[in-house]
Amino acid sequence: METPVLYFYSARDVSVSVQVSFAKGVFTEWYPHAVRSEPSEALRNTDLRQFEADGSLTWGGVTVSPNLSGEFPREIRSNRYYAARETSATPLSVRTRAGEQQEKFLFYRGVSAASLPLSARQNGDGGVFVKSLDDSLPAVILFERRGERVGYRVLGAPTDETVLAPPELIGNLEFLLADLEGLLIDQGFYPDEAHAMVETWRDSWFEEGSRLIYLVPRGFIDKVLPLRVDPTPSQTVRVFVGRLELVTPATEKAVKAALKSHDEGMLNKYRRFLEPILQTMRTDLSATQGAEGHRQ
Repeated sequence: METPVLYFYSARDVSVSVQVSFAKGVFTEWYPHAVRSEPSEALRNTDLRQFEADGSLTWGGVTVSPNLSGEFPREIRSNRYYAARETSATPLSVRTRAGEQQEKFLFYRGVSAASLPLSARQNGDGGVFVKSLDDSLPAVILFERRGERVGYRVLGAPTDETVLAPPELIGNLEFLLADLEGLLIDQGFYPDEAHAMVETWRDSWFEEGSRLIYLVPRGFIDKVLPLRVDPTPSQTVRVFVGRLELVTPATEKAVKAALKSHDEGMLNKYRRFLEPILQTMRTDLSATQGAEGHRQ
């Protein structure tokens, strides 16, 4: 789970407490300071599927104030998460033993063994078979990028089982970004929130390769990440975007060629997904060799 942010809107000063839990998960990072995180000790068993209690994170005494000066932390180098501040949300502050921390939101991240709300597999024609495993998905985007060429297919409110044909690489990324912002607004985001979210993640969601990008059903969010705010807000909107990486034949071909030519620039385009891509390639090779041995 990559850094959700929690915005507040208030015309007057208000003090709130916030608790978020994570089914079969743990929180690994957050800001500003939280008064309590569970589990409070290092995990002895990192197999979260055997996690006996859900992780939780609690902020207490958060002051939401339109009168704050907005002295947010900065770093020398640019940080992708600063784009998330470009909204009309009310600033907030948290007092700690080391002093006051100000921010435009609460943020957190973590890992979990909870099941996803969908599954996907490739069919023989190069398309992707998508199956909803939870509530109906608000929207799904099948995206592919090869160098400067991109393609995508957007499907709103897909049925329980859907096949998406592979996209032609003749798309326009700026059009896709606008389409995605529109989908986020349809789910309840303010326009500046939708734009901030897309700007935060555009270099990650739309990098080299193929993937499914989907809007997570609200029921699934509330089940896996239950949230409690006290006093209760007049309205709460929760919108999450999921990403499911696809190791397609085109990706395997590109990685194989890059390995052969020692093209580190191309390999770096796959970043953290390079290891599972290589594992998939090894599995495919073993399966092929096994079939050939059987035929002999």
